[in-house]
Amino acid sequence: METNPVPQAEPPKSNRNVIIGVVIALVLCCCCVVTGVGGYYGYQAYVTAQQAVEDFENFPIPTDVPFVPSDPNATPGSPEFDTSGEVPEGGLADEETRVFAWASVQLIGIMSGCNAPTVEGTTITVTQEPDASGVWREDWNVNCGDGTTKTFPVKFTPENGIVNVEVEFQP
Repeated sequence: METNPVPQAEPPKSNRNVIIGVVIALVLCCCCVVTGVGGYYGYQAYVTAQQAVEDFENFPIPTDVPFVPSDPNATPGSPEFDTSGEVPEGGLADEETRVFAWASVQLIGIMSGCNAPTVEGTTITVTQEPDASGVWREDWNVNCGDGTTKTFPVKFTPENGIVNVEVEFQP
């Protein structure tokens, strides 16, 4: 008995390798596009940073001082800070806060025409007792060093363990 060989059907062709190749090609193309876009924006940031550095290097720095306090030929109206290390007595603030307040009062005083504020003759008067949040106000009557006095309202605000000092400008 002889059997006739039945022709075997060829297995269906698989496109698996072609699909894998296409997917890999797409992933590589996407990586190239992402790298190109990142490089472009990185270069733009670099150019902007270089421009900022050049602008900063070309920024004019003033070298002239408007007044020299140690110059004996200076005009009599040139501002002078009280650097004696003393601070006015009085008020509700502690020593450290009064030092900071005194420096602030001197700066505001010089800007408002009190050219040589001094500790001697300067008095502090409490104008508002501390409220519920601890804020209080004082008037600092500052000796301007030329025989005149000027009053500067000062507000003290306790925040996070420190006391902020705010001096009102008096033109």
